[in-house]
Amino acid sequence: MEFTDKVVLVTGGSRGIGAGIVRGFAARGARCVVNWVADPEGRNHADAEALAAECGAAMTVECDVADHDRVGAAMRAVVEREGGLDVIVNNAGILRDRTLRKMTPADFDAVVKVNLGGAFNTLQHAATLLRPGGRVVNIASVAAFTGFFGQANYAAAKGGLVALTKVAAREFARQGTTVNCVAPGFVETEILGAMPPEVKARFVEQIPLGRLGRVEDVVHAVLFLCAPESAYVTGQVIHVNGGFYM
Repeated sequence: MEFTDKVVLVTGGSRGIGAGIVRGFAARGARCVVNWVADPEGRNHADAEALAAECGAAMTVECDVADHDRVGAAMRAVVEREGGLDVIVNNAGILRDRTLRKMTPADFDAVVKVNLGGAFNTLQHAATLLRPGGRVVNIASVAAFTGFFGQANYAAAKGGLVALTKVAAREFARQGTTVNCVAPGFVETEILGAMPPEVKARFVEQIPLGRLGRVEDVVHAVLFLCAPESAYVTGQVIHVNGGFYM
């Protein structure tokens, strides 16, 4: 799969799955734009700049994807500097897990605004900024299909993201742009790494392939959906979970 000179925007791209996606595209010739959001410790900025230096990314851009106007300004800046935009990977997301009884309205709203609203914001601006024949991949989650305990906000947002993907696929088809979803299962990232070993072991017991996912497992699915070979695939969800959900 080759993406020479394609301009690729990855939201939430400073680390984890997002950083893996940036590395995957950059290794195949793409000009990557790494999105990050400011945090009190400044870690996101530092990670984004380090990643950009590592893989020769075109630029980094600070933007909270929940802010519609800032998303538009950031995307227009990318187009002005790079001459266009070919691929968007909506990866940015947050967690605020609590049971329904304990979850506050603020917890619910924050997760929905980032995980679902962020994708809506990029898609709405992409309607006029994305070059014809472009690609959009939304990173959903197995949680959208299984409804994990304590994730009413996250599961609802990711479920909405699947529905948004199908609508966008129909609307963007007229310009030759495909819109698809990748729904990861349990992937070895920093968040999962913080879990006690016995908890991770219980997850593995439920996965037919007998292991946790790797970042590259998700990356390969994203790359496929953005390659010329997948030009007739749109409005679909690719599950990357080792058979946990079928």
